[in-house]
Order: sequence, then C-alpha cells, then structure tokens
Amino acid sequence: MPASPPDDARRIFSGIGATYEKAGALLSFGQDARWRAKLISLVRASPQDVVLDVATGTGLVARALREEYGCQVVGLDQSADMLSAAAARDGHIPLVRARAESLPFADDSFDHVTFTYLLRYVDDPAYVIRELARVIRPGGRIVALDFGVPANVTIRGLWRGYTSIGLPIIGRTISEQWAGVGAFLRGSIERFGREHQGDLERYWREAGLNDVETARMSFGAGVVMSGVKDGATEKVSVAPSGKRPSVAPAFYALEGGGWRDYWTLLHPPYTLWHLSYVLLGAALAPHPDPRIVAGALLAFFLAVGVASHSFDELQGRPLGTQIPSGVLVTLGSVGLVGAVALGIVAASQLGLWFLVLVGVGAALVILYGLEIPIVHSDLGFALAWGGFPVIASALANGAPLLATVAAAAGASLLSLAQRRLSTQVRRVRRKAIEVSGSLRYRDGTTERLDRRALIAAPEAGLRLLWLAMVALSIGALLARWSG
Repeated sequence: MPASPPDDARRIFSGIGATYEKAGALLSFGQDARWRAKLISLVRASPQDVVLDVATGTGLVARALREEYGCQVVGLDQSADMLSAAAARDGHIPLVRARAESLPFADDSFDHVTFTYLLRYVDDPAYVIRELARVIRPGGRIVALDFGVPANVTIRGLWRGYTSIGLPIIGRTISEQWAGVGAFLRGSIERFGREHQGDLERYWREAGLNDVETARMSFGAGVVMSGVKDGATEKVSVAPSGKRPSVAPAFYALEGGGWRDYWTLLHPPYTLWHLSYVLLGAALAPHPDPRIVAGALLAFFLAVGVASHSFDELQGRPLGTQIPSGVLVTLGSVGLVGAVALGIVAASQLGLWFLVLVGVGAALVILYGLEIPIVHSDLGFALAWGGFPVIASALANGAPLLATVAAAAGASLLSLAQRRLSTQVRRVRRKAIEVSGSLRYRDGTTERLDRRALIAAPEAGLRLLWLAMVALSIGALLARWSG
C-alpha cells in the first residue's frame, strides 16, 4: 500500500536537518535561494507585524523575514529534527511543533503566513489552505513556494533527466538519506502536479483569498504563489511591486509593445559590445579566417544576444517586455541550438578539441539563464561574456596562447567594469520608486539629486564604452587583414 503524504514527510525529513540548507542549495544549483528571495519580497511585512512561517524546516524563511522586515516571526514544523536544526541556527525565533492541518492558534492571530514545500506532504491541500487562511487577519498575505514541472517540452525533458538521474547521484554524494530524497522528489512533484496543479488557484480563492497570483521561476521548476485574505484593505508597508519607475528599464529600451520589445530584448549596445570581443580574439591571430570570424559572430549573437537574453527575461521580466513566455523559451532554445550547431560545424574543420569550447559556451548560456550564482555574479559575468569570447575566437583562428590570455584578461576586466557600472544603473531604473536629496558644495552651491542625476554619469560611460570597444576591435581586425 503506498505511503500517505504525511508518512512521506516524516520519512523524508528525518535526519537531514543538519545538512538541509547546503544540500538544498547544491541540488537546486542555487535556484532555491532565488525562489525564497522572491517569496520574501512578496510578504511586504512591517516591523510591527507577526508572521507565521509554516513548514519552517531549519528556519531559512523565518530568518530571512526577520532580517528583511524586522518583524516578529513564529516558525512551525512537524519535524523535531528540523526544529532542532532551526533552534541551533537561531535561538531567538519562537518555534512550534505542530501540523499544518491543525494549527494551534486562534482565528486572525497573524498578520501574514508563509509556507514552503508543504502541500505535497498533506492529504488534503485545499483543507490546509483554508486552515492557513483561518489564522491570518483580513488583509493579510499568504505566500507559498513549491516545486513545479516545466511546461516547455524540451525543458521538461531536461528536468526529468536531472530529477531522475542527477538528483539521486548528487544526493548520494551528501549521504544515503539524501540519495533517498533525490530519488523521491521527481515522482512526488509530478504526481502532485497531475492531481492538484491546475486546481491550486481555485483552492486559494475558495479559502477566501483574493488577488491570487502565480509566479513560475527557473522555467517553471519553482512556483511562488501569493494571495490576500478577503475582508479588509491590504496593508502594505513598502512600495507596491506593481508600481513602475517613470524611466525606461534600460537606456536602449524602446516603448513597450510589438517589435520594440524584441529590440529591447536583444540589448543591442551590450550585445555588440560582447561581439566585439569575438573580433578582438580574431585580430590576435596572424591570419584570421573571415569564414571563421563570421561564423563565430553569428554563433555568439545567437548564444548571447538571443538565447541568454531570452532566458534572462523569463526570470521576472527585468526589461518589462510583453513577449509571451512560450516565445521566449522558443527563441532561447533555437538560439542555443543554432549556436551549438555552428560550433559543431567549426569543430569538424578545426578538430574535436573545439567541442570542449562549444560545451563550455552552451553551459554558460544555460547557467546564466538559470541565474546560477557562480555565473550570474560579477566575476562570472566578466569571464563568461568578456574573457570567453576572446578565447574561443582566438583559438579558432590560431592566435598565440600568451596574447590570447592577456587579451582575455583585459576583456574580462572591461566586462567587470561594465557590470559594476550597469548594476547601479539597473537598480535605479528598475527598482527605485523615489529618489530625493541634494548635494551641497564648499562654494555654497547645491545640486538636486533625482533618479536621472544618479544614473547620468555611469550611463554616459556605458554609452561611450560600448562604442569605443566596437570601434577598437573592428580597427584591430581590419589592420590585421589589410596587413
């Protein structure tokens, strides 16, 4: 007889509390942290609020809530092992051992409720949602995180391959218990998806929750849901997430809609900047082959300009485009496959060793799209989109090794400078709701500070740098060919 979901929970979460946080980050390639950050951002608590974190586990969300909002948090879990690990990490958060099906609290006891990876381990998810809604005040928010199954056929196939083979293997490197967790998860996630995924929003609404929203992250592998309990106007202590800044999300972005969204998606100045590194790498060779240069330009345009930017836009719509998610997945997949195909053609001419670079390039696009920290960091960005194009193009054209390494280091530093300048600009353009203040100089003059004043200098530098790099690389390659 199959075990019940609560039995699965007791079996799966017994004895893994000490390694839960590191193992979760490893098995999800860092995606779990992104999903939790999204959950935290949707709670919108005030310092006076009290939040109940159900299925708190080792207290990851509870600690993050307190750090982000300064609010009081109560953690609840049925696993003694998990609660012991939570207490060991932070003894200041009140912890309660109980089941989500029967919360030991009066009606309207909390301002907000969060839960993670819970509903797959209960017999009646609809009832549990009603029980969770019971204990929050009218106007309070419920925010939840769980796994999902990617909708795209290709991505779903890769996901199934990883969850069937990769999870158990990686889990075994941690412990035998984690090997069992890895083997269990795929069946658990897919079974829940078949039985309940299409009904989840209905469960929330029937529990008296309004404004129910679902955010699918990492191509649908992570699902964050939120809703507001009916009966009062929602209390919001921070700027509403729906409020958009009054400036475009990037200096090259056009007004949204239609073909203009696709122009914005391509990041034209930055894409040309990164393609200039391909020309720079070719210019290092004594006799760069025009066919190889053209093929490398097209491959990197497909990989960086199309695939990487399409996958990145899927993660929270940073550019605010209205391109359908299915179109973004298709663009990203076609771009990546096209780039790999060109790499394979090049390898047939250059030698099988070139397939190593093709594999590295494909991996960088995928890892960047998934926002894996090692690639999505400042240094990872610099090496992936600055150094790697120089190396691939230089080696393909037969450039000297020492010159290749030096130029790749220089391109990486330039890309690092680009990242440092653009990060602050992106934050102000895309996230700032209000900027106020002034600068007073020694001569008594003052300068008013606003959003545009903050981004003017770094953005002017970015506009000049991409033009300069494109001109320099074209000049270097033309000089080589004319010589």
